[in-house]
Amino acid sequence: MGFEVLPGTPGLILDQVAHILVPGRGRAADGLGLTPLGAARVTVAAELHRSGLGGVIVCSGYKSPIDGKGAPWTAPDAPGETFQGMPEADAMRDSLLASGFNPDVVRVERRSVDTVTNLLRCENEGHFGDDRPVAIVSQRAHLRRILTVIAPRALRRPYLGVVAPEPLPLPESRLAALISRMIVTGLPRDPARAIASAHRRSELLWSSARLLGKRTYH
Repeated sequence: MGFEVLPGTPGLILDQVAHILVPGRGRAADGLGLTPLGAARVTVAAELHRSGLGGVIVCSGYKSPIDGKGAPWTAPDAPGETFQGMPEADAMRDSLLASGFNPDVVRVERRSVDTVTNLLRCENEGHFGDDRPVAIVSQRAHLRRILTVIAPRALRRPYLGVVAPEPLPLPESRLAALISRMIVTGLPRDPARAIASAHRRSELLWSSARLLGKRTYH
């Protein structure tokens, strides 16, 4: 299939990309599966990798701070940790493995709670394994926020966006865009401190939004 690419780092083209980053897009009602838009991202990531990219697919995301769904769940490769429901990243990985991907190609970042921490953790916790360029797969409006607001402050590698389909393209919530800007502004330079600060800000801001009646992240 042909891929619709949104520009990120000036001059970067899809043929120069190695890795794929798939940020989560919410969880199913039981806290164990993907939303249809999240599943669409996984489908595009799979097709993109099969088209010839030689790197890894990094599935990123736990759940939004305002997502209270799910019974206690433990990942087979992290027996000492318990999550509330299955993290988005694990649900995405399960989908890729079920479609035939080698487990060595699919990596999981299961602790981020918003798009800013998706990118910060994937970049700074070694999930890519090298510094080669990355394609970020998401729906169009989300990609615009990622490419203009978040990636310039969170990634240290070249990047671009690949558009995942949606039945009816809708603009993103203005609140989501505002909160992302508040989270990325003035983060510490040290990666570990930046991740911790962004995580705290996200939980505080989205918890406050929930008190004001906001029930979904997007």
